[in-house]
Amino acid sequence: MRAVNPMIALGAIALISMTEVGMASSLLLPSAAQLAGRWQLYPQPRPAEGCALRLEAEQGTLDGDLACAQALLGLRPGSWLVTPDTLALVGADGSTVVHFSRQQVDRYTGTVPGGEVLVLERLDNN
Repeated sequence: MRAVNPMIALGAIALISMTEVGMASSLLLPSAAQLAGRWQLYPQPRPAEGCALRLEAEQGTLDGDLACAQALLGLRPGSWLVTPDTLALVGADGSTVVHFSRQQVDRYTGTVPGGEVLVLERLDNN
């Protein structure tokens, strides 16, 4: 059996630890209170065709131009929620309409069943 160089073993352990911490922190999603506020939902890359939405922290209430959102999503959203790795818009029947993945701070993208990419972008900080 071949002996392992202790310095290489220690370096490998440090690298694995840093990778795990980096991956875990990249999956952190803000709380509902942090995401609450005014947002715009629009088809990429056409922000002029967007809908103004307001995400309320309490009970995941969703307000704004829901008819416009329905036209983009194919189903009228009734609420929203934070999942471990996405922000989801939910229909009145409780089914998930679309999951939005975080692209950068205050900007999320999701794909509707027809294949169109939608952007959900913060307009303000509440």
